[in-house]
Amino acid sequence: MAVYNPEYPLISIHIPKCAGTSFYNVLKKWFGRKLLRHYHNERFNRPPKKHKLTAILSKKFKYQICIHGHFNNKRGNGVSDYYPEVNQYITILRDPFEIHLSNYFYVRKLGKKAFRDGKHHEIIEKNLSLQQYLSYSNRSFYLSFLPQEISIDNYNQILDERFVYIGITEDLQASVNSLSEKLGFSTVSVPLKNISQRTEDVTEDMRNKFIQNNPLEMAIYEYALARYKNR
Repeated sequence: MAVYNPEYPLISIHIPKCAGTSFYNVLKKWFGRKLLRHYHNERFNRPPKKHKLTAILSKKFKYQICIHGHFNNKRGNGVSDYYPEVNQYITILRDPFEIHLSNYFYVRKLGKKAFRDGKHHEIIEKNLSLQQYLSYSNRSFYLSFLPQEISIDNYNQILDERFVYIGITEDLQASVNSLSEKLGFSTVSVPLKNISQRTEDVTEDMRNKFIQNNPLEMAIYEYALARYKNR
């Protein structure tokens, strides 16, 4: 993993449904006003604000700046689109299939309050069941948020060279404890936010089909999980 340099900005990549809201609260306690947000406004379809790092990196904000949010390459909101000069990242990963399920049930819970690109979310508009959703959207959105050039041939190298730390959603408190040591902060308790109940059955067949459609995404998660366990 990369060595953290507090004199340069840190990018926190929030992959949707990877405890990003809970993790944001942790980062807020650590970085305070030096924690900057990067989120697309779904309701009004507005891209994130681009923070002027040259102005921010003044005496007033000299050290330990963190930019946290949905860095989505497919929308032109990726790290390389906004901050190509920043090359140290952190993120929290989760089993890609569990992310897909969580996204579905979260949108279902929001109902008409769920928006995408300025419109009601397609899950709500088309009234998709879980089975229909997994057939209609059978690819993970993992890669939309990770470095654009990542591939089956280089994913382990990119993860090792660019990421200061990769935590695991399924072990979030321990992940935060380890990250606090990396960044030089005291650890804090993780508040759990945006938890959605599952209201439809999930079968093993659903999982197996999803895994077959997402070999790179599964490989990335399994590699990060193995590195995490052996940290």
